[in-house]
Amino acid sequence: MQFIDKLNEATNNKYEFLRISKLNLDVGASSLSVVCLLPQDITEDKFSENDKKVIEEFCRSQVPDTFALKIAFVKNLINQEAVSKQVFNYISLKHQTILTQMDPSITDVKIDGDRLIIDLYVYSTAQHYCEHSGFKEKLAKHIYNQNCVNKVIVNIKVCKTVDTGKLLKEREDIKYVDNGEIEIVGNYHYMVGKDIIRKPRYIEKYKKEMDGICVCGTVSELKRVNIIDKSSPDRRVKKVLFKFVISDSTGKMDCLYFAKLRKPKKGEKEHSTCLDLLKDGDDVVILGNYKYSDFSNKNELLVTKLALCKINYEALAKRREDIKLANKIKIFQTPKAYEVDMNESLLDMLGHCDYIMNNKFVVFDLETTGLSTETDDIIELGAVKLEEGKIVEYYNTLVDPKRSIPEGASKVNNIYDADVKNSPYIEDIFGFFVEYCKGYILVAHNGAGFDFKIIRRLAGQLGYPLYNEMVDSLTEARNILTKSRRHSLEALCEHYGIVNKNAHRAYEDAEATAKVFVKLMDDKYLTQSTPK
Repeated sequence: MQFIDKLNEATNNKYEFLRISKLNLDVGASSLSVVCLLPQDITEDKFSENDKKVIEEFCRSQVPDTFALKIAFVKNLINQEAVSKQVFNYISLKHQTILTQMDPSITDVKIDGDRLIIDLYVYSTAQHYCEHSGFKEKLAKHIYNQNCVNKVIVNIKVCKTVDTGKLLKEREDIKYVDNGEIEIVGNYHYMVGKDIIRKPRYIEKYKKEMDGICVCGTVSELKRVNIIDKSSPDRRVKKVLFKFVISDSTGKMDCLYFAKLRKPKKGEKEHSTCLDLLKDGDDVVILGNYKYSDFSNKNELLVTKLALCKINYEALAKRREDIKLANKIKIFQTPKAYEVDMNESLLDMLGHCDYIMNNKFVVFDLETTGLSTETDDIIELGAVKLEEGKIVEYYNTLVDPKRSIPEGASKVNNIYDADVKNSPYIEDIFGFFVEYCKGYILVAHNGAGFDFKIIRRLAGQLGYPLYNEMVDSLTEARNILTKSRRHSLEALCEHYGIVNKNAHRAYEDAEATAKVFVKLMDDKYLTQSTPK
């Protein structure tokens, strides 16, 4: 029970207007510090010095006599900025995924008498989660405990400033080499070679030596170095080396081009080169070979083709910001209706045992970073709802474990770091999973040895009550199919003629387990009721 609840119970709710802003019990230092918030308009007749002594005596009763007690009473000055900060701090601490899905700049706090109304704006990808996971209620309770108000209302609204669907699609569609990354305005004006077909990539993409790269940027530090023909008597200029730097919004690259001299045209006195008109500040697109130079001890781009162009830097910057934002978006999956094929629907017409028909089940499976129930993390959670012997709905989500997935785990479940990059963290989908399972019996294959242990551990760590009855289909299989030596999910699917569409992935394993479980329970209960 919370400290404030104990106080209200001990004082018959006389001080229900009071809130505990800060409570610090330091066992090592043998001290208890409490900061009590009082309504801004509290009067002496409602909260006197004698009331303070009552609360101090209660606090003293909660710790040994040897503990030092520090207690302060502060009037709660409610304002929009302070409440907005409380909202942001709570989400930062408890719901990191939601933090990437919201726009704090348009969080709206209204003070309506003794009520606080908070409008929280999130991206469309997180709306369903926020509405159906208990997140709203937990946030409202936290803000209520931080302020002397009678009620806190949290409304979830969708950001109108961000088209998440477009951003997610753009993230999926971007193929750097094929589609290019930098927008060129107008046509190329070739100086060296012609027909640059490839589209330019960001300079930052090139870290190693590579032939045939295409980049573009703005020219700077242009230098012209004459190469003398030492074998000629008059030491005439043989070639001209052009050295310059190009830079886009991501990096810089040193470039070299050895230009041949052209014979003077009529009216011209000096030889010329194809790059004579190139100058600092020009935008160029270049095709060339990125090589290490022993002379300069760094990589340099040897130009084979070069054209003047005009780079749309404004669009480039916006595109990079859009992609950056898209990469931050976490994808919250929502439950979906289960579609059965004709063969499955025919099987569903068969009668099932009373246990299956009279109960509702959530059959689930976990994919994790390893086999430890104490230290390994979930990377995929799949579940199906089983009602009257039929799968009616399924839920499946990848989970970002906040660490690299071990190679051994990836080889088994084929889930890699890149796959979970835009998936939510477990603390931000576990609350939804608990809500999803309310009123259902939980079923998992080898649940007693693995899956149940993990979700119980998380329920304790994240503060979610988990009261569901749990049934391990592996234990049931061993008790029912006593003549069989093999009771793995694979063996049971083979025994019952069930196809597991994609073994070692959470949703498909959960789906197969549900079908196996129905068959097991029919074998168990229908066989028992059959007259001998």
